[in-house]
Amino acid sequence: KQGRTRHPVRERIEAAFASWGAAVWRWHWLVIVAMVGLTLALGTRLPEVETDTSTEAFLRSDDPVKVAYDELRDQFGRDQLVIIAIEPPDVFDLSFLEWLQDLHEDLEASIPHLEEVTSLINVRSTRGVGDELIVEDLLEEMPSTPDELEALRVRVMSTPLYRDGVISADGRIANIFVETDAYSSIGAGEEEFGGFEEDAIGRSEDDRPFITGAENDAIVFAVKEVVERHRSPDFTVRVAGSVLLTHELTLAMSREMPRFFGVSLVVVGGLLLLLLRRVAPVLIALVVVVLAVVSTVGTAELLGYSLTLSGQILPSFMLALGVGYSVHLLVIFIQQLDAQGDRREALLSALAHSGYPILLTGLTTAAGMLSFLAAKMAPLNDFGVIATLGVGMTLLYTLVLLPALLAALPLRPHSERAGAAAENRLLAACGMMAARHPKPVVAVTLVLAVVSIGAATQVRFSSDPMSYLPPEHPYRQAMDYIDERDGGTFTLDVVVDTRRENGLHDPDVLNRMEEMRGRVSDYREEGLVVRRTTSLLDVVKETHQALNENRPQFYAVPQDQRLLAQELLLFENSGSDDLEKLVDPQFQKARFTIRTLWADGYETIGLVDRATREFREIFGDAADLTVTGMSAVVTRSVGAVVESMARSYGLALLLITPLMALLIGSLRAGLVSMVPNLLPIVMTLALMTITGITLDMFTLMVGCIAIGLAVDDTIHLIAGFRRYLAQTGDPVRAVERALQTTGRALLFTSVVLTSGFLVFLLSSMSNLRDFGLLTAFAIAMAFLLDVTSTPALLVLVTRRRMAKEG
Repeated sequence: KQGRTRHPVRERIEAAFASWGAAVWRWHWLVIVAMVGLTLALGTRLPEVETDTSTEAFLRSDDPVKVAYDELRDQFGRDQLVIIAIEPPDVFDLSFLEWLQDLHEDLEASIPHLEEVTSLINVRSTRGVGDELIVEDLLEEMPSTPDELEALRVRVMSTPLYRDGVISADGRIANIFVETDAYSSIGAGEEEFGGFEEDAIGRSEDDRPFITGAENDAIVFAVKEVVERHRSPDFTVRVAGSVLLTHELTLAMSREMPRFFGVSLVVVGGLLLLLLRRVAPVLIALVVVVLAVVSTVGTAELLGYSLTLSGQILPSFMLALGVGYSVHLLVIFIQQLDAQGDRREALLSALAHSGYPILLTGLTTAAGMLSFLAAKMAPLNDFGVIATLGVGMTLLYTLVLLPALLAALPLRPHSERAGAAAENRLLAACGMMAARHPKPVVAVTLVLAVVSIGAATQVRFSSDPMSYLPPEHPYRQAMDYIDERDGGTFTLDVVVDTRRENGLHDPDVLNRMEEMRGRVSDYREEGLVVRRTTSLLDVVKETHQALNENRPQFYAVPQDQRLLAQELLLFENSGSDDLEKLVDPQFQKARFTIRTLWADGYETIGLVDRATREFREIFGDAADLTVTGMSAVVTRSVGAVVESMARSYGLALLLITPLMALLIGSLRAGLVSMVPNLLPIVMTLALMTITGITLDMFTLMVGCIAIGLAVDDTIHLIAGFRRYLAQTGDPVRAVERALQTTGRALLFTSVVLTSGFLVFLLSSMSNLRDFGLLTAFAIAMAFLLDVTSTPALLVLVTRRRMAKEG
């Protein structure tokens, strides 16, 4: 029986790792210089790394909602705005209007990549003088008398275009809208295309990329600087808008992640010191992790990847990997050093014992990270690539640089601590209990699985990146205030395609758009998150009223097609460029914009689905409708999370299970190994249901990351079990020996990683707190199952096989 349990292939691989150890021992200084040189070369790329946390980047480029959103921006410009809300004692006070004009002009002069600034100063004013149509800025001439100011108040508050736009519905808040270019300046020629007619050929997604994260940051910094220059104790000024959401998330993550990575290093270092009782090996392990992170980020930049919101946790993920790999090698090295007193033999023994399992864990973890390529969200795809690269770098530094550093340092043997022996006995006792009573342990595991699955099915999905910021964050407070008191901060856009040139000259099309507007009013009365609309209807009604002596009863759509076409031509020739944002040059497509409050994408699914269905019913075959805009993108992100979870978790299972069976050398052992790796994920989902944590793009990563980390410990345990089973032929004894040698590394690896992730509970950002809690919980549960359920399953499977073999 013992002969049949030998594994010549594994033994040859272990011998190869021992030979590698001998080579590293001989050439350790050359290896160290080469690895440090590689790190320095890749580290020079770190200043070039960009961060992209834009909400629209959540979706993959081939997602239909993303495609429609890009087409909207390509045709009509960027829909994301900076909103500056000012609350003075009186909006219609001359001193305030003069202050507003100064701020407006400074914004126009100071903001890069600017398309337009709109406020009471320059909002469109359409009026008729005799037979002439005049379209000009509202405050072309600043009022100077109380009567003129009062006339301005009456006009502004009676004009639908202005309310919940440049002024709040109650007239107490004046708004400035900053619209920036949709396109990056990268690759732009010396001449910029301008003019309504040129837009269709001058702006193309193929010609220029959309605006970058760095350019977006430059816009926000410029806005903040201008606002600070004009800030007055007499006025309350709040700055919000979706452009700032991208910026503030980037800023907050950039501040928090390095800080908590540093704290995690300290915590992990302290715990490793308790484990190893030597300063030098602890420093070596941390140096290996840091250098691997530097090389990974530098390589990612060379390959053209930027760090997305999810990519910000890469350093912590690699810290977990690096510590896990290093601990298993260092524990065996120190055990052998203390037992034999020979550093060279200890290094060769450690690599022979742990090198192969470390390689296997790297392959399975890489498979788990590659599963993110199946996700329907672009940041997860990018993270899958970068994290897989990180796994490779961690393996490289652990199996190359770490042995070289151990060879270079003159470490001396110590006597084994009593505590270490106690830890080994405790873990062995847990394993022996499970091994001697496998059926009750498996039964309890199955009950736990059933209960967890029941709770996990109730987990709620979400897409609400603004909730990551703390409630007291100035940006979040500004967003909440504008949503509550003003016209909303986000948009839902409907593109109406009549499929024919000048189709928008048809009164029937505009009548149907009017019906859409009425439906939006119904939504608002029902308490949905919609506010006001802007569209071609505003221009048509204003023009028709102006050309009919400015009489209010003519604020309507003319029902004669020729008259409608003539009035639109008059407006187009008036010098205003507002039509560029509302229709295409052929008057075939129109943009119908609904300003909305910010809401979790999960909560707006019903609104988007209902609006899509009802708007299409209104138009029937008269036009094609596409519902898009930032609100649609956020809503679609919820569905993308659901699809990503199913696809990524499923692919991780399909990749890791056969790989485990192949690498371990047994189909049964491979299947057994997945139980303690999948159940913690289900238990984590159950914890989310219990605690109310939602499943979004960020928490979705916990599952695949936890599988990757949990598999590592399982592989080391099963590798040890199979080695001692070959020696003893007794599965119970093999469990005891495996836990005596490997169990201590499993325990401390789990404690170290759990503590490292729990550090994130101190973060002010909810996504980092949730990620830290859930990952720590999953790792802790995986360890408990590894020392209970895994031994029980291994004994049952092995006894059954041995019984069949006679």
